[in-house]
Amino acid sequence: MATIPQDINDRLRRLEAELRALTTAANRRPALNQIMHGDVQIGEGGGLSVRQPGGAETFRVGEAGPIAGEHALIVRRRDGSVALSVWNGTTADDQAQAVRIKDAQGHELLSEDVVAGGLARPHLPIPMGPAQATDWPSTSDTSWTDLQVAWPEIQHPRLEVFAQAVGNGNGGDIRITVDGQVVASGATGKPIQTTFKIPGYEFGAHPKITLQARAKASSTVWACVQRMYGVAS
Repeated sequence: MATIPQDINDRLRRLEAELRALTTAANRRPALNQIMHGDVQIGEGGGLSVRQPGGAETFRVGEAGPIAGEHALIVRRRDGSVALSVWNGTTADDQAQAVRIKDAQGHELLSEDVVAGGLARPHLPIPMGPAQATDWPSTSDTSWTDLQVAWPEIQHPRLEVFAQAVGNGNGGDIRITVDGQVVASGATGKPIQTTFKIPGYEFGAHPKITLQARAKASSTVWACVQRMYGVAS
């Protein structure tokens, strides 16, 4: 079939359409609220800030510390109070920045010791027990007898425990139970030193944990839990 010559007006209209398409493509920009690939870099003392509609800042990372030049991270509540921060108030390279979590009144709930390592807060209690074994709870019963009991609020799925027992005569046995289930066993001269899963673990529950002992015939058993705390899975 023979090619039909195009009128000059047809050719001009086609060129205009192609030019319009090129101009549209050149002016098209990607969405400004998405980053599909690559990293975002903020340097030269800059920072990233998230603000509420009223203008109050709720999140900042970058140059955010209380002094100029310190790069830090601060998360605030909508009332402006600090909820979480990573800063130390200095730009000295040899001083690590501390992680801090605060309550709504500004009290420090959790922070790290950046000098020696470990916790700065909370302050954890260290209970002490009788130094003399004969001052520990005791039993001469040959049946299992509760010597110590606790109803803690469980916040970890496992417990680590250390318990000792001494006895006279033939001694006896000890064990740890959780809601009646035996989770660890020992004997006089054989301490319980183990980590075990809490049966039927449920965060915030209050199971009954007991140290039980039973003596052999004509004997007495003294026993005491000397360390117990929750640990992760």
